[in-house]
Amino acid sequence: MDRPSNRIGAETAKRRGFPQGAHALLCLLFATSLGCDAAVGRMVETAVERQLSAGHTEWLDDRALHVVLCGTGSPLPDPTSAAACTAVVAGGRVWVVDVGPGSQEVAQLIGVPRAALGGVLLSHFHSDHIGELGEWAMQSWVAGRKEAFHVFGPPGVAQVAAGFQQAYGLDDGYRIAHHGVENMPRSATEWTVHEFPVGQGEAVVIHQEAGLTIKAFAVDHAPVAPAVGYRFEYGGRSVVISGDTDVSPNLQAHARGADLLVHEVLLKDLAEQMSEAFGRAGESRMQRLSADVVDYHTSPAEALQAAQDAGVGMMVMTHIVPPLPGWLRSWFFTRGLEGGDVDVVLGEDGMHFRLPANSETIEQDRLGS
Repeated sequence: MDRPSNRIGAETAKRRGFPQGAHALLCLLFATSLGCDAAVGRMVETAVERQLSAGHTEWLDDRALHVVLCGTGSPLPDPTSAAACTAVVAGGRVWVVDVGPGSQEVAQLIGVPRAALGGVLLSHFHSDHIGELGEWAMQSWVAGRKEAFHVFGPPGVAQVAAGFQQAYGLDDGYRIAHHGVENMPRSATEWTVHEFPVGQGEAVVIHQEAGLTIKAFAVDHAPVAPAVGYRFEYGGRSVVISGDTDVSPNLQAHARGADLLVHEVLLKDLAEQMSEAFGRAGESRMQRLSADVVDYHTSPAEALQAAQDAGVGMMVMTHIVPPLPGWLRSWFFTRGLEGGDVDVVLGEDGMHFRLPANSETIEQDRLGS
C-alpha cells in the first residue's frame, strides 16, 4: 500500500530538530501518562485521520493552474531531493512530467491528489526521469485511480511503458487477489500509451481536456534523442517544463510569453573542475563522465537568459546538479543572476505555485514544511 519515505521522513525529522530515537522516547512518555493501550489507540486514530485528510483535492475544482515540484534532484544522491518530477494540476486532473526515483514518495507526503492522475508525460528516457513509472501506476491505483494508466512520450515510450507494465504485472495480480477487484479495479491496471511525433521546430498538441491544452516540442539533449519539453495552457495561464536540454532556441520559442518556466540547471564550471580533479587523481573514466555532462545541460545563467529572451514571468530552477548542501546550494546557483523582469526561484521538493485563471499573479508556498 502507500509507503512513507524513510529517506524524506528522516531528513524532515532532522531539519525539525528531532534526534534519532526521539519519536520512541516521546511515545514512551505518552504511553506512561495515558496508558499504553490508550496511547496506541490515540496514535492509530491520528494516523487514520491524517490518511483520510491527505491530498489537496481542492486543487481539482480550482480555476487555477497548479505546479508542484515532486523532484528537483538528479541522478546524483541527494538526501533532500527526489529525482526529476513536476506535477501540473488543471481541469480536475493531475499531469506528471517525468517520474524520477523518490518522486512518488514526495507526492504522497505533500498531498498531490494521485487518484486524479490524468497521465505521466516523459521528456526522454534517461533513468532519472523514468525510474518510478511503475510506482506512479501502482500507487495512484492504491490511492483510488480507477481508469487506465496513461503514458505520453516521444518515439520509444511504448518500449519503456511495456517493460514497466510487464515488471509490475505479478504485483497487480497479487493486489487484486488480496484486496478484491471491488477495491482494486482491474481497469486501473491497463496501460494506454500515447506516442507522438517530434518535429525540429513546431510543437504538437498531445492532449486537450476541460480547457487544458498540453503541447510537446523538441529540445536539444543530444546525443539523447528524442527529447522534449512540455507547455501547459489553462485559464489564460501557461507553464513550460524544459525536460533535460542544452541551450535550445526551440525551447525559447515555445516558452515565449509563459507565466512560469521550470528549467533544468547544471553548474558547468563545477562539473569541469570535478572532471579536472578526477584527471589529476588518475581516474580517467570518471574524468570523462564528469566532462560529458556539461555539453547537454544548461547553466543557471543560460537558463535565465532564455527566460528573459522569451519574456517569461518566473523561472524555477530544477534538476539541480550538483547537489550542494545548505546555503552553498543557494549561493552557487543564484550567484550573479540578475533576473530583471524575471522572478528567479531555486526549486526545492514540495514547492507549490498557484496561477489563478485570467490573472498575472503567481502564489507560492512550500508543502509539507
